[in-house]
Amino acid sequence: MNIRIQGITMIRGALVGLIYLVYASTSSYGLYKLKVSERLFDSHFFIGFFLYGTGFLIWLYILKLNPLSLAFPIASGALIVATQLVGVLLLEEKFTIIQSVGVTIIIIGIVITFISK
Repeated sequence: MNIRIQGITMIRGALVGLIYLVYASTSSYGLYKLKVSERLFDSHFFIGFFLYGTGFLIWLYILKLNPLSLAFPIASGALIVATQLVGVLLLEEKFTIIQSVGVTIIIIGIVITFISK
């Protein structure tokens, strides 16, 4: 494989990875806003609903780019990790050593799945 094709492949991989990151960030922050909404139709609710809905649209785009057997483990793992971060950083939830081991295993699984494609 020549250098130009390798470069294009690396750029495509980075862009796909960025799309997964945007999906996980958008969806998890949307969940956070839904969680902190005090009433069904306050501003937090609408922002959370919009962000979570945007995450769903990004998920549909991810499905167009990748087979389900690749997209689902990466996207769901990324969402679990992002949700853990949101819980700890924004909701001040505790993060146990067992959870950190689990998150580490998920990240390793995401990396292995992503590079195996």
